[in-house]
Amino acid sequence: MSYHELWNVLWNWKKEFTVREFSSTFASPDPNKVLHDMTRKGFLERTGWGKYKVSSPEEYLSKRTDISRAYDLLNESGMHYALTGPDAVFFWTKGGYQVDRFLGSYPIHLKVEKKDLRKWESFFKSRKQKCHVKDHQVRQTLFGLFYVLYPEAGFTAEEVKGFCVTPLKEAVVFCRKNIYSYEPALEMLNETYNLGLKIEYVEAKTNL
Repeated sequence: MSYHELWNVLWNWKKEFTVREFSSTFASPDPNKVLHDMTRKGFLERTGWGKYKVSSPEEYLSKRTDISRAYDLLNESGMHYALTGPDAVFFWTKGGYQVDRFLGSYPIHLKVEKKDLRKWESFFKSRKQKCHVKDHQVRQTLFGLFYVLYPEAGFTAEEVKGFCVTPLKEAVVFCRKNIYSYEPALEMLNETYNLGLKIEYVEAKTNL
């Protein structure tokens, strides 16, 4: 079991515990080393002698990553890109809707030109950042912050607060395709940009 997998287990077990409680529940030849390593990696926080607290996903990400810096990095590449999917919705709603970020995981989704794919991979590697090409085999456990690349031969991008983002129309289509997770976002986009969309649950709420 990796430390990330163990973190998931601990998060659902106890938010705070002692070394004795840990060693009596989880078999390990050296529980103190495991807890020390997990603390060093940001999964745990030492709160006292032999006492630990499990870091929340937000705490872990804030310790390990600078989210703003991760987006700024895109503009340093000098290459064409467009934030897409969950990130397009995040930008078009002006940061008002944020989902599809899981326990300790912050993927950033972006379209890149097919011809630039290797350059993007080299760019992120040179910046010590993890990236994954959509629909390719995953070569490593992806947690923390990483980039998901969607290679395409030509695509449109619009500027939103200094970043390149897929057009609003595409963000709306994405929300409709994932309506169970993005119906509230669709309402926000509809109200912000006067799109005239017919959203059933909004009408039902209005008619009460």
